[in-house]
Amino acid sequence: MKKPSRRQMLHALCIGLAATGVVGCVDHDYDLSEDIDVTIQLGGDNLTLPGSSTDQLFLSKILDLEQGSSIKAVENDGEYGLAKGDYVLIQDGNSSPSRFEVPEVSLGHINGSTSTTVLPEFYNPGGQSVISNPTDMIHNTIRLSDDNVTRDLVSLESADMDVKMKLNVRYTSSDFTGTAYVEKGYTITFDKCWTVEVGDEATAQYLESVNPYTLRFKQRYGISPDHGLSARVRLVKADLTGLPAGQGLYAPGKFLIENQVVSSGDVSIDVADLPAGSRANITVVSEISVSDARLLKVRGIVDPKINISETKFDINDIPDFLSDPENHLDLSNPQVTLSITNNSPLPITLNGRLTSYSKGNEIAEVGIGESYGTAPVIAHANGTTDIIISRAPVAGAADNIVVPELSTLLNTIPDLISFHDAVSKAVPQVSEFILGSTYTFDCDYTAVIPLAFGDAMQLHYTHIDDNWTEDLEKYNFNTAVVTADVVNTIPLDMTPDAVALDAHGNDYTTIDVDVDGTVSAGTIAQPSVTQLKITLKSTGKNISGLDGVKLLFYATANDSFTGTNLNKDQAVKFENIKITLKGGVLVDLNN
Repeated sequence: MKKPSRRQMLHALCIGLAATGVVGCVDHDYDLSEDIDVTIQLGGDNLTLPGSSTDQLFLSKILDLEQGSSIKAVENDGEYGLAKGDYVLIQDGNSSPSRFEVPEVSLGHINGSTSTTVLPEFYNPGGQSVISNPTDMIHNTIRLSDDNVTRDLVSLESADMDVKMKLNVRYTSSDFTGTAYVEKGYTITFDKCWTVEVGDEATAQYLESVNPYTLRFKQRYGISPDHGLSARVRLVKADLTGLPAGQGLYAPGKFLIENQVVSSGDVSIDVADLPAGSRANITVVSEISVSDARLLKVRGIVDPKINISETKFDINDIPDFLSDPENHLDLSNPQVTLSITNNSPLPITLNGRLTSYSKGNEIAEVGIGESYGTAPVIAHANGTTDIIISRAPVAGAADNIVVPELSTLLNTIPDLISFHDAVSKAVPQVSEFILGSTYTFDCDYTAVIPLAFGDAMQLHYTHIDDNWTEDLEKYNFNTAVVTADVVNTIPLDMTPDAVALDAHGNDYTTIDVDVDGTVSAGTIAQPSVTQLKITLKSTGKNISGLDGVKLLFYATANDSFTGTNLNKDQAVKFENIKITLKGGVLVDLNN
C-alpha cells in the first residue's frame, strides 16, 4: 500500500503555483542567466494547493508477484472453495515413495510318515478270477512347522499354500511275488482343513478328487514289492480356524499343522498269480513324504514394515514482507493435502511431524496422527486417499484431519516445509495378503493456503518512495501537511507511519514525520473511507535535502472481516489529496 507519490504531490504543487499566476509573471526581456536573485517567497504562512486523487492501487500491484510465485489468484469461482481472484498459496511437495512386502514363508520342518497294515490272508479255493480283501484304515501323519516365520504375520485364518507331497504304496510278502492291485474306489482322505489337488498329469490318470480333501482311485492300479505306486499330490489351501490349540500361527513366529491322512479300500490279486489251494500273506506299506511347503497367500492380520523417508517441499517467490519474521500471519484455515496411493489390501495409518523453516530457522512444528492426539490418518486399501489436514473443518472433505495448531507453521510464510519422522502401520484387521508381492505406498503433498487471516494477525509492510531531491531542490519550505481521504477495500485495518530519508537513504533526523489516522478495513462490497494526515516538519530553517519517505504499514485483522480472503481486485485509493505548505515557500525562478 502506498500514499500518493512524490510526483503526484509535486504535480499538485505545480498546479497550485500556476493558479497563483506566479509562473506566468516572468518578464522574458530580462536575462535570467545573469547572476540575479530571482527567488520569491509565496503564500505567507500557509499555501494550500488544490486537491487531487490517485487511481486505485490494487492489491495485485502491491503484492507484485513474479512469474512462478507460489501465491496465485484463483481463476474460477469455487476453485479451492474460493472466489475468483482470491489469493491462495499453492505448493506441491515431492513424492515420498515406499515399497514393502511380506516374503513367502517356506516351512523349515516338513515331515511325513510310513504306516503298514496286514491284509487278511489271501486264499485261492479255485473257481475265482480275482481275490479281494479290504484294508483296515491306514493312518499316515503329516507335520509342517517352523519356529522362525516372519513376525509380519500377526494372526492367520487361512493360507493358500504349495505343499508338494508324494504318496507311495507298495506291499511286502514272504509268500507272494505277483502283482497286487489297489482297486477302483480306494480313497485317500486328508484332514478337512485341507484343499488337496492331484499333483501331475501322470497321477491324474488314475486319481481324482471327490471333495476338497479326498482323493479316489478311478481305476485299479498294480503294485509290487519292487514297483509301488507313486502318486503326486499338492495341498493348496489350509483353513486354520478349526485346528486344535497349539496349531496354526499359535505364537509370534511359530507355525504348526499336524494331522493324519487316512487311506482305505480294497486290495486284490489275480488267481493266475496264486495257484488253487495256495495262500498268500500281504502287508501294505503306505508312505507319505513332503518335499516342499510354502505359504503363498494368507487371510488374517498382517503388519508389514513400511519405511517412509523425509519429504521436503520449497515455497517459492514469496514477497519479502510475507516472510518477514516480525510478522504474525495467523492464517484462518491453511491446508495441507496428503494424497496417498496405497495399492496394498491393507488400510494403513500414518503418523508424522510437519516442520516449517525460514532461512534455515525452525518456525514451528505440529504432529499428525493418533500418536500426536489427532484423528487417525488412514490411507485406505487398494486406491488413493486424499487427506486434508486443516486448522478448521473443510466442508465436503471425506478425510479431514483438524489440527488447530496448523497455522503456527505459517505465522510467517516459510521457505521450506518438511514432513518427517513418519511411522506407518497396517490397520489391525483381517484381510487377504499375497506374500512375496511388492506393494507401494506413495505420498504426495500439496499445501493450499488461502490468504485469509485470523484475529491474531499482525503484518508489517514497508515501502520506500525516494529520489525526490531532483524535484524538491527548486522549492524551499519548512513544513508540509498532506491530507487525503483513503478508500479501502482490503479487509485489514492499517496503521501507517513514515520516516523521512536523506539522499543516502538514511533516516533524516532533522525532519519529523507525523502520521495521524488509521485506515479502516473494508471489502469490495463495503469499502471504508477514512481521513489520513501526514505532516513533514523541519527542525531547521527549511526542508532541504529531503529525498523521500519510508512508509510503514501495520496491518491487523478486523473482527468484522476475520477470515475474509485477500483478492487481487481489492485496492486502496487516495481522494481529496490536499497539500498545505507552511513557513513560506521559496521558488527559484531560474529553474
